Amino acid sequence: MQSIYEIELKNKELEMMNAVVQAQETERTNIARNLHDEVGAILAMAQRNLSASLDSMTGDDVLREDIEFTLDVLDQSVDKIRAISHGMLPHFLLKFGLLKALQRLIDQTAKSLGNPCSYSATVSADILLEQRQEIHFYCITTELMNNLMKHARPQFINLKLDTKENCLNLHIHHDGVAINQADYEYLLHHGNGMGLESIAHRLRII
Repeated sequence: MQSIYEIELKNKELEMMNAVVQAQETERTNIARNLHDEVGAILAMAQRNLSASLDSMTGDDVLREDIEFTLDVLDQSVDKIRAISHGMLPHFLLKFGLLKALQRLIDQTAKSLGNPCSYSATVSADILLEQRQEIHFYCITTELMNNLMKHARPQFINLKLDTKENCLNLHIHHDGVAINQADYEYLLHHGNGMGLESIAHRLRII
């Protein structure tokens, strides 16, 4: 049985974790908005100016090719910034909810793999998550999927969401390289990346 001191210490630890994660989310939101609204706007203005210059040009094919190449680079930069911004701030999740956001995530993963992946969700109506909890759950799933793609090299991924005894359960099955519990514990405490540590913190919070 835990003492009052141990319970208070655990509560303090959870409060600190929550504060750290909340600060990270606020920073991610600010960076995402600045990328989208400010940097994106500057690049869009450069695109418009170069396009106008290109339309008014006569002759000088070499310069025209240089401008067309620069416009292509700008297009790629705008697309990349948009992707980074949306990845840092899950707009789709905030607009359509967790279930549709996970469906979109598995669709994007399947496109990246070049193979079909499956997704199913059987969630009880009794399970109601706050938006903050949905964001944590989505970020955990995203980090797990990123780790799979990077390290496990799967050809197929099955993402399943269900409920049991008033708990929301996430199941991820794949045919890639697997690790056991001992490997996971070692990577969590001795690995260089922050992904697993972030997942552990988010799980404690929700």
